[in-house]
This record gives sequence, C-alpha cells and structure tokens, in this order.
Amino acid sequence: MTLMLAMGSFLYGLLLAVFKLNKNNPQKVPFWAAAKILQGSGALVLYFRTDTFDGLTSLAFTFILLGCAYEAWAVRYLAGKLVPRRLHIPVSAGIILACALTVFLAMPYQTGLVFIIQSGFYLLTSLFLFGKSEMRFSLRSLLAVCYSIAGSVYLVCAITCLVFPEYSLSMHGGYINNVIPGVSFFLFLVSGFVLLMLAKEKSDIQVLEIQRSLKESEYRFQKIMETAIEGILIFDENYTITFCNDNMAAMLGYTTDEMLGKTYASFFPESQLDIYNEQASRRKQGKDSVYECGLLRKDGQINWFLVSAKAILDDSGRFEGSFAMLTDINARKEMEFLLAETNRQLMELSNTDSLTGIANRRSFDSALEHEYYRLRRSNSELSVIMLDIDHFKEYNDYYGHVMGDECLRRIGRVLTGCVTRSVDLAARYGGEEFACILPDTGIQGAVAIAECIRQRIHELKIEHKESPVSEFVTASLGVATVRYSDNMSPADVVEMADRLMYKAKLSGRNRTEYAAL
Repeated sequence: MTLMLAMGSFLYGLLLAVFKLNKNNPQKVPFWAAAKILQGSGALVLYFRTDTFDGLTSLAFTFILLGCAYEAWAVRYLAGKLVPRRLHIPVSAGIILACALTVFLAMPYQTGLVFIIQSGFYLLTSLFLFGKSEMRFSLRSLLAVCYSIAGSVYLVCAITCLVFPEYSLSMHGGYINNVIPGVSFFLFLVSGFVLLMLAKEKSDIQVLEIQRSLKESEYRFQKIMETAIEGILIFDENYTITFCNDNMAAMLGYTTDEMLGKTYASFFPESQLDIYNEQASRRKQGKDSVYECGLLRKDGQINWFLVSAKAILDDSGRFEGSFAMLTDINARKEMEFLLAETNRQLMELSNTDSLTGIANRRSFDSALEHEYYRLRRSNSELSVIMLDIDHFKEYNDYYGHVMGDECLRRIGRVLTGCVTRSVDLAARYGGEEFACILPDTGIQGAVAIAECIRQRIHELKIEHKESPVSEFVTASLGVATVRYSDNMSPADVVEMADRLMYKAKLSGRNRTEYAAL
C-alpha cells in the first residue's frame, strides 16, 4: 500500500508539473505539484525503512509533512484564499525542526509527533473548508469530510503513540502500519480527484470571466467607434486601411467600403509625403505621436486633420499596425494660412534692409534656422557665404558716408544678380558684411557663386585709393557647406563661414576660402 501511494503521488506530481509547464494550460495551482512529489518521496523512503527509525526516516517524515503543508496551501488557493508569503518560511522551518527532533525521541513518540502535526494540517484544512459561508453539499464539502476523517484517524494514532506507548508498540506492526497507509491511499485517491475537479471548476470560471470581459470590452469599443465625432482609422503593418468609421469616410467624401483596402499614403499630397514617411517610421519603432497633416479628399481638395496615432504591437513587440484618431481642423488651418500670409507680408517689410533693399540680419537668421533644420528630413546640403568689403572703414573715411552707402547699395545689387534661385537668400549681415544662404547646394556650386560675386564686385570698378589690395573695391569671402548634425547649430554654420572669410583676409584679401563638412 505504501509503495502504491508513493508511485501514485509521484505520477500525480509529475502530471501536475507537466500541466504547469504547458503555456496554454490555465489550470496552474501553486504548491500542488510540489506537494505530491514531496509526499511521494516521503512514502517511498518509508517503504524501505519500515523496521527502523533513523535520519532517513526523519527525512521521509519531513517530506511528507511539507507535502501536507503545501497541499493545504493549494486547497486554500482553490478556495479563493492565499497563504501570506510571510508564513511560508516559518511553517517550513518548523516542520524541518520538528522532524529533526524525532531522531532524539524513542519509539513510538517519534511517530506520534509526526502524526499529530499531520492531523493538524488535515483538520485545519477541513475546518477552513467547512467554515466557508457559502458551503453546501459540493465537491468542497466532500473534500472537507475526507480531510476531517483523515485528520481524525491521524489524531487517534498520535494519541495512541503518545499516551499509550506500550499499547502502541504492541499494535505497531499491525494497526498503525496497515491503517495509516490505507487512510493515506484513500485520501490520495479521493482528494486527488476532488482537487482536480476544483481546479477545473476554477479555470472554467476564469475562462468565463475572461470571455465576458472581452465581450463587454468589444461592445464598448464598438459603441465608441460608432458614436465618435472624430474620424477613426486602423491600419495593418503595411499601412493599408482595415477599419474606417462613417465619420472619417464622410470627412473625405468616401463611403466606408471605398476606404477599406486603400493605403494611408495614397491620401497624402506629394508635398506632405515626408510627414507620412516620418510618422510611418515612428510607428514601426513602436512610438506614438500627435501631428497635423493634410489629406486628399475624393474631390482632390486638401482637408487638414490633427492626428493622434498609436502603434499596435504584438506580445513580442513586433509592429502589427496602428490606430489613429483624426480631428477635423480645416477651418482652423484656413485661418492660420490667412494669418500666415498677412504676417508674411509684414515680415517681408520688416525683414528688408532699408539701405540695400535686400534681406536684413533678422531675415537671414530666420531663413538659416529654417533651412538648416529642414536638412534633417531632406538629408541634403546647405551652403553659406559670408563676405566682407576689404578696407571699407578706410573707404568711408576717405570718400565719406554718402559714397559708402552707395557702394553698399551697388554690392547688394551684385548679390541679387548672382543669387538668383527663389530658395536662395542674399542678405546684409551688418555694416559692410553680407551673407548668402544656398539650400541644396554643394561646395562646388557655392564656390562658383562666391567667385561670381567676387568678380562682379571687382568689375564694378568702384575706386578705392586707400586700399592696399587693389585700386578698386574688393571683397573677401568664406564658403561653408554642411549637412545636418545633432552636434551643430545654425550659429555654428555661420561661425564656420566667418572663420573662412577671415582666413581669406589673412591670406591677402580679394579671395575665397571654402570648406565642407
């Protein structure tokens, strides 16, 4: 009987361990598998140590009592209660200490001490099950009865061993060795079956709760989608539309069926594809964002939206698609465009140098910042030219400020004639210093423009008798070509061009120095 109990407990424990390792199995009860393996180990040792009591016997009782404690904790879990973690170590330590003391006790006191601890676990567990307020005749009540019977039998055997040791010794070979294994095997069969049923019942309740929660969430989500005043779009990993609510389709002049299957990129005008590419890249990295964009309506007009976008990732963090909520801001954007045009006209007036008629320092700084940070998206090049009229102070002192101002005006016209693209900018930087911004221009193109400016200034043949460089007015130029870098600012670009300009002055003036990063 003891060997059957050991083998049965081992197999039961291994089966529970396999269930626990199966990721798809919801029937995971803490301590249960460990309890059965410990009980099986203890019973197997006792099977080979029936006629003696030594350290191995004490170890076997330790395994059995730890298994009883773990089984009691598993029952509490199935009943909806958890044993506080602070009790785990003290209870385990107490069991180990009590079983260690049995080595120093005489027969049959060792067995009596073990039996009274074992009966305590069973009786306390039965009292816990009986004490449930909702108890009726059920699997729990059957399990409580089994634990109560087993606890009572162990308690009687404990009292016999401790109070009537002589009688216990005379009966030890028959009564105790037959009754206790039989009770244990009976408890193993009945409690094992009942515990399995309770575990299945608990897992079934959890599954039903999860299904009910999912249905409620799905219903709420559907209602939100249907009643939302904003547009809602859901995309797959290729940014193909898989869901579109009625309001979103109406704002773009489509039906929902027409929207499904279209790519998000197909709604972006060519001028805003960089916004699409940037946002698609951020979403694939798992990043959320809020941004503004204009989407093409069915009639070809652009409708502006404020988009709140969120990445959809699977359990492993792989990009599966995205969710976007779009708010119509078309009226606001039209007002912004109107205001921007008015401001542009005012800025144009305030950004013009009154003397030369070209852009002033303020306009230069603003344009440089805009063009430099645009490089972050375009990955293009930006060139800046700084130029200074050679020995202009001496010119002013000799010819007077009226002639000096006229000289500056003529040089401003030279810059306007050499810097001809609409995206380029020629500006008076300050005093006799001028500057040019050349977007999307490499070092060779920028140097060619700089040399054109230098030659044209020389060709003006503005007399300069106080210049040691030439009999006419000349200029020294510095050209810097850069790409975007997080470690560089627009001011650093100007400083680089300025250093090159002063290098040209130190190298003899009336020349161009250049460098590219």
